[in-house]
Amino acid sequence: MKILITLLVLIFASDSFSQNSGSYYKYKFTRDYRPNVEFSYGNSVIKLDGLNPQISDAGMFELKLGFTKLKPSNYSEDLLKFENRFVFLGNADKETSVNQNNEAINSTMWRFGFGSKESYGLKTGFMSVIPYNSNSFEWSKFDYDTLSSVSGINYGTLNDFNGTFRFGKSAEAGIIFQLTKGFSIAPMYEISDIYPRHVFFKQSVSTLIEFTGFYLLESFTRLIIRNSPAAGVFVNFILKSAYEYGFYQLTKVNMDWPFTNAAPLRYNTFKVGMNFTF
Repeated sequence: MKILITLLVLIFASDSFSQNSGSYYKYKFTRDYRPNVEFSYGNSVIKLDGLNPQISDAGMFELKLGFTKLKPSNYSEDLLKFENRFVFLGNADKETSVNQNNEAINSTMWRFGFGSKESYGLKTGFMSVIPYNSNSFEWSKFDYDTLSSVSGINYGTLNDFNGTFRFGKSAEAGIIFQLTKGFSIAPMYEISDIYPRHVFFKQSVSTLIEFTGFYLLESFTRLIIRNSPAAGVFVNFILKSAYEYGFYQLTKVNMDWPFTNAAPLRYNTFKVGMNFTF
């Protein structure tokens, strides 16, 4: 895990150095990418395979800080190329949930991490519509109410996640409605997994399989967009969302599919976000 973090820090540091090593690169970065702030709220359904009854739903608040690039693509003036790199901090708690279930286990969760969004969008009159897919890596600290009176719980399994930061990853699909140049809203759906332990080799192979399939699919949808820009935007979104949903179904029981191992603690969250670009 420490090796992965170190490599990521070095990659980001070298990228920042190259962009600031000359006035041209600094100008290009500031011209193409704009800082953005995103606030979102949603309701999370929390599940762990084999745990019955379930954990109580939680309200999810999240803050994302990042840089966004949105410009006309090479295929059409009305077809937009969208990129966003971000870091985030989030909190989920039963007290802020829209669904209060007193028959389930109460919990709280803090998380932070980094991720990216990439997609194509369309200019449609006074606004732009951008369906997108996002992937993130994160560290989450899950705590549950150990004084819970709920019976029939395998607390040994739940204790694998309790009280310490655990590594995980998430996939998100949403539609950005850019109402003005600097403001947009977006409904979104996220599947986020927290791993009970970090198995570097197995998780690396599983992630490599997932991302290889994702980018092969992206190569295919790019051809559709080139030939039919308007239809291709939504075909790209639907196929990528279906692919990620299918892959996460495979990892619901075995967190490092195709390897056989433990199930992840999963947050399924419907969210609505507001994004401000400066």
